[in-house]
Amino acid sequence: MNFFQAVLLGIVQGATEFLPVSSSGHLALTQRFLGFTQANLAFDTFLHFATLLAVIIFFWKDLIKLKLNNWIVIAVGTIPAVIAGLLIKDYIEGIITSTIIVAGFLILTGITNLISDKKLEQTETTKEVTLKSAFIIGLFQAVAIIPGISRSGSTLFGGLLQKLDRKEAFKFSFYLSIPAILGATLLQGLDVLEIGLNGINPSLYLVGAVAAFITGISSLKVFKYIIEKARLEVFGWYCIGVGILFIIGSLL
Repeated sequence: MNFFQAVLLGIVQGATEFLPVSSSGHLALTQRFLGFTQANLAFDTFLHFATLLAVIIFFWKDLIKLKLNNWIVIAVGTIPAVIAGLLIKDYIEGIITSTIIVAGFLILTGITNLISDKKLEQTETTKEVTLKSAFIIGLFQAVAIIPGISRSGSTLFGGLLQKLDRKEAFKFSFYLSIPAILGATLLQGLDVLEIGLNGINPSLYLVGAVAAFITGISSLKVFKYIIEKARLEVFGWYCIGVGILFIIGSLL
């Protein structure tokens, strides 16, 4: 991996981690485009940690105001993703190797975004996230462990189905992302330690992490603006278009 590739992958991770377009799907497809035969687990771990810092800093003022009952709700919403991560982690690694499958799920993410766009205009909403609604939204987050399915898009869709207003659905989606990204980073970190740290280039990893952090903050601002303006269909058609292009490219 060279400097350009490190920066590019960092930008892709940061830009797509929080936008409803699937960071895992985009990373997998980008790595295939760059000619990587397999994912660089250590580098991916660095990128995930950088985006974790980005979301914590972006929501810092909101996070410090959360009370114990809020954290309990977040914990309940995290349970499905934890179970899914432990049960199907090995199967997911097989999916990542298939460009067509990842692209297919990316198209599904696009369709979900189009549906969410319509639901952003719903009139009957609530600002309260209950234990029941948190768990249901958590189920949508668990589905997003599949590459090509957007975590933010899936949880936003789940929140809107639970009649949350757009701002609350946006916030809760990213509150759930903190333990999810932290858990994924820790699991990847353990795998990296088992494999060993040989061959790691600190400067390239740092460059990639910085790129991921900066673009992560920027993408959060963009997504918040998009939610406020109710223009989620842009990401819907984008995911569908990219998915179709990669399927066609894989078949040629």
